[in-house]
Amino acid sequence: MRRNQPAAILLAVLLFASGVAVGALADRYYTATAVRARSPEGSRQHYISEMQSRLKLTSAQVSQLEAIADDTKAKFKAIRDSSRPEMLKIKQDHISRVKAILTPEQVPLYEQLVAERERRARDQEDHDGREEQPHGGPHR
Repeated sequence: MRRNQPAAILLAVLLFASGVAVGALADRYYTATAVRARSPEGSRQHYISEMQSRLKLTSAQVSQLEAIADDTKAKFKAIRDSSRPEMLKIKQDHISRVKAILTPEQVPLYEQLVAERERRARDQEDHDGREEQPHGGPHR
C-alpha cells in the first residue's frame, strides 16, 4: 500500500493543476468574449477614436466631428423630448385598458407593478444622465 501513496499524491496534484489550468483558460476565454456594454461617453470616444485612426483625421477634422456628434445628439434629444407627451398618453391609455380587463383584486397589484417599473426606469434614466454629465454627453 505504501508504494501507491506517492503515485496517488502525484495524481492528485496533477488533477488539481489541470483543473486550475482549465479554469484559467475558461476565464480568459469568457473575459475575452463577454459582451461589454459601453457607457454613452465610452461609445462616443470609441467612435471618434476609430474615425480618427482609420481615416487619419486631422485635429481640425476631429474637432468638427465632435461638433457634428454634439449637434446630432441635441437633435435626437429634441425629438425624444417633443414626442414624450405623446408617448406618455399612449402609456396611460395602455394602463387604462389593462386595468379594464382586471378584477378589482388585481388592480392594486397591477398598480404596484407599474410603480415598480416606473421607478426602475427613472433609476436607469438617472444613471444614464450621471454618466453623460461629466463628459458633455456622447453620441454615436
